[in-house]
Amino acid sequence: MTLFQKQQLHIEFSAQLRYWIDSHLDGFFEQLDEEFFSLAESAVNDLAQRSYIDAIRELRQNREVLSSNYRARVLLATEKFFLDYRSYQQEFLRTQVRIGQDQNSMELINQDVLEEDLAVMRVAHHAENRHLSRLKELSALLARVTPTQTLKRNEVPVSPGVLANALQYVLQEWSGDLQTKLSFYEVFGKHCLDRLEKLYPDLISLLEKAGLKPVENLLQKPAQARQQQQEQRRTGTSGEAPRRFGQMDEGTLFGVVALVRQLEDEQRESLGLPSQSIADFPEDWPVASVETIANVIGILQSELSMNPPRDIRQARVTQNALKGQLVSELGKTVTDQKVRLQRIDQHIIDVVNMLFEYILDDPIIPAQMKVLLVRLQMPVLRISLEDKSFLTDRSHPVRDLLNNLAAAAARWSDEGDYAENSIYGRIEQAVQRILNDSTAGVDLWIEVNEDFETYVLNEERGASVAEERLSQVAKGKERLSQARQAVDEYLTRLLPAAVPAPVYQIVDEVWRDVMTLILLREGEGSNEWNKAVRVLERLIDSIIPRADPEERQIQMAKIPLLLADLRRGFASISYDSGRAAMMFKQLQQCHVTTLRGLQPATMKYQPHEKAGMEGGSLEAILSDEFMQQASELKQGQWITWTTGAGKELRGKLSWRSEVTDLMLFVDLRGRRVAEMSSSELADLLRSGRASLLTSIDRPIIERALAAIYNTLTRQMPGHVLPA
Repeated sequence: MTLFQKQQLHIEFSAQLRYWIDSHLDGFFEQLDEEFFSLAESAVNDLAQRSYIDAIRELRQNREVLSSNYRARVLLATEKFFLDYRSYQQEFLRTQVRIGQDQNSMELINQDVLEEDLAVMRVAHHAENRHLSRLKELSALLARVTPTQTLKRNEVPVSPGVLANALQYVLQEWSGDLQTKLSFYEVFGKHCLDRLEKLYPDLISLLEKAGLKPVENLLQKPAQARQQQQEQRRTGTSGEAPRRFGQMDEGTLFGVVALVRQLEDEQRESLGLPSQSIADFPEDWPVASVETIANVIGILQSELSMNPPRDIRQARVTQNALKGQLVSELGKTVTDQKVRLQRIDQHIIDVVNMLFEYILDDPIIPAQMKVLLVRLQMPVLRISLEDKSFLTDRSHPVRDLLNNLAAAAARWSDEGDYAENSIYGRIEQAVQRILNDSTAGVDLWIEVNEDFETYVLNEERGASVAEERLSQVAKGKERLSQARQAVDEYLTRLLPAAVPAPVYQIVDEVWRDVMTLILLREGEGSNEWNKAVRVLERLIDSIIPRADPEERQIQMAKIPLLLADLRRGFASISYDSGRAAMMFKQLQQCHVTTLRGLQPATMKYQPHEKAGMEGGSLEAILSDEFMQQASELKQGQWITWTTGAGKELRGKLSWRSEVTDLMLFVDLRGRRVAEMSSSELADLLRSGRASLLTSIDRPIIERALAAIYNTLTRQMPGHVLPA
């Protein structure tokens, strides 16, 4: 779309949105007023009652300001979406929760942030599920406005998430406590987000009238979605994109921290976590500043950089030692300065420790890459303590870089290439850039991530070209094999049981290839094919002895034309002229013998390649779950296997023959790794020497937090688990 068209569409789109906002905000505030009044009446103590009475007073005084600010925020999101999409992404799709420098009640503020984020996510998630069908249509249409022609449902400027986040932005100036804020979101979800069905159809109609066509791959039918979900549950894979946190249990995002809070010393010990003594200091001590904690982490980071682990065994030892050393140094520092560490910071340290333990244990990432990635533990810990949104923001720059590095690492095979521009070399450079600056903020992570994404994009382009060439070669080989098989079957039917040696040589070394080439280029039944068949029939006829002298004369008269046609066939495949001359000389001697009425010496014709495929019954005999996994492997899926020499390889299925069932596997750069059949892959799976990397497309942070959450839930009694 042109800029002018976007501007016009933005004006009409905003008008519809403004009408919907104005139709619902008054009712929202009235219902919220009633909610506060009801909560004040049922308050369990005077303090809570006073809180809600103050909220009623503030709401009535600032209602117009809140309404105006909310309207302006939502309309700004729409304007940015249509007219400055990159700015829209940065401002509205990447929420950064920054903690201020005021140290008073810092722990309470941080925990409130987590609780508030969870409340926003819950109401948005509920509304998204409620309006899923319409939201899909809207995102498929609005994707046409974006530079990439792609748009996720939660990235639509009128998605429940964006609308709820706008309210959270406006409520930054709200002086009431957390409970009153949570009431805002609960009422907003019921009174506004649940009524988006009054907005979405009008916007869809507007976009369609403007001539926008939906991006088809974003507009999946409900039946297709159900079928895909069933397929994913059955195979354990995702055919389109990795599962996002928004599609997981909401508790996974925040439940990890909530469960860590409840761990007893015995449970912490079983999980390999340090004791909680690091946070057991007098409550009247001031909270340790971010700089104090960062200095301790920076010292440990410097020591680790001077002597990094060289293998996975050293990495595990270093990681275990680092946990205890961090607690010891932090405890000593806060004691000396008579400050205390917040409980939330202790919990974040625990989560980051478990996160990198998961990376070390991850079955997908190769060991050499794990050694690189775990070196980022201290920088990640420092950022996550400074910026609590690391736990809540799915598009946090630190997460983005970790996910991208891990995704590339998971597809890497150790072939001895550690050059600067290799996959290993570029991941090592990215890690080292982060380690070299112990004070850098998220801007450095963004810069490193952008450079790495550019590198990966260029690699993917080259890999795509290389992979396509390999696929074409594989397809060409298969077509050649099929053509040879068809020609051999034809020759077996056409040729007599035995032929003279010179004829055998011509047919086997030359005419077989001539007919194969014609079959590939022109096809069976073409004029060229029929001519080649007739030449072969004339060649066979020319070596059959005749008893009648007149018939021998006719036979001799045909030989020059036959030889000319044979020479043209030799030339069509650029056959060696010296070898051809020898063959024609031997054929001439054979013709002399035939024209004398004698039978030349013959030999049985046996093609080099047997027709048909052997061993077809073997696969039927070994048809089991492993054979089924191999047969159902989809193009683009990754596997890892160990060769007979003990070398570990991994590759992506690039192409599968529909005829021979031969599978071509390529590496991250599109280079051929292996060719194998389904039965060969099934044998590897059956013996435990191969495995399917079914979760390779799922971001490492998602996999880690989900695994940590599951581990923690097994440590907890049922009655303390998040609802």
